Amino acid sequence: MSALFNKDIVVLDVTSRTVTAVAGCKKAQSVYDVKARTVKEYDGYSDGEFFDADAAASAVCDALKETLAASGVVPRRLFVGVPGEFVTLVNRPVTVTLDRVRRVVDADIEYLAAKGGVFDDGAYVLIGSSPICYSVDTSDKLYFDVRGMNAGRVSATVSYMLAERSFTELAEGAAKRAGFREVRFVASPWAECMAMFEREQRDASYVVIDAGYLSTSVAVGRGEGLEVLKSFSMGGGHVAADIYEVLGVPFELAERAKELIDLNLSYSDDAVLATDGEHVVYAAEACEIVRARLEYFAEVVAGIIGGADTPTYLPVYLTGEGFASIRGARTVIAEKLGRTVEICAPKVPGFTRPDDSSLLSLFVVAESLSKTSLGSYIKTRFQRR
Repeated sequence: MSALFNKDIVVLDVTSRTVTAVAGCKKAQSVYDVKARTVKEYDGYSDGEFFDADAAASAVCDALKETLAASGVVPRRLFVGVPGEFVTLVNRPVTVTLDRVRRVVDADIEYLAAKGGVFDDGAYVLIGSSPICYSVDTSDKLYFDVRGMNAGRVSATVSYMLAERSFTELAEGAAKRAGFREVRFVASPWAECMAMFEREQRDASYVVIDAGYLSTSVAVGRGEGLEVLKSFSMGGGHVAADIYEVLGVPFELAERAKELIDLNLSYSDDAVLATDGEHVVYAAEACEIVRARLEYFAEVVAGIIGGADTPTYLPVYLTGEGFASIRGARTVIAEKLGRTVEICAPKVPGFTRPDDSSLLSLFVVAESLSKTSLGSYIKTRFQRR
């Protein structure tokens, strides 16, 4: 059967700690049949570079091969999520003049997005485009979808997402060795914004902070696109590293302490948070260390969203495996930002934790994109939700 009509899809989610391959299909609204799922830990990346590119490629290839073997899915098309550290966002105003005043159709929107999507830098690959908002010459309002409206000229601010070629070549090489004939890339921060928020929530700007193990992306979303996307190398692993370095305890014990700490509590000086029989992590000391890291993290985030002139009333959502699971972390970050922060996670059975956000979002977006023609990132169900 042609891949166009095959409901099974395969996705690869890449984070700064793991690569995860999933094969399955959508059975019903918010119900996904996962036929196989393989998780491989690897060294990760920092500052937009893999610590060990060969090991990363091997992890990708092995995860894909094991998932295919377990699921029985034929390797045709693979959807790969590109982490924020490997994505560059370019927003451009684009205008097209129609042949006459008439109804705007899908082809006009596709041409508009393609018109502004020309980039000469060989270090990057255009992986997606999505309009933030539109305007037409027959109205003075802004719209999130103008198809079906009468106009002679259509303008839009379009988000163009470019992936570093070093990342796409690594993923394509590993996917080819696993047997895939086609690879499509999706910016993970964009996928999270599209998949986890309803159409009405995206009518106004909002902030999504995906804090991973070694890396964090900050996205300001609106409509079908992103107004801002910035990433920096800091995450939950740095909390454990701080405890390890300051207290001189084994890293495994520092990780356990990070998982047990509750920043909402006032610990006595002699309260023990974790011990391995030889080393001891005292709760009060660990609290001070973790709080300092979170405050520094919030300062970096504040610089990003403050530099984007985002109003303080915009909703801010925290997701990812890095900090969302630390009890009290949300409060510390919110206090430092001077903004309300909510923990965000998927609401799909089997994918309900903040660390599932990028994987589930990729799966949802891939399922929609698999029904469209190649290169069409804006004719999706998200525009009609």
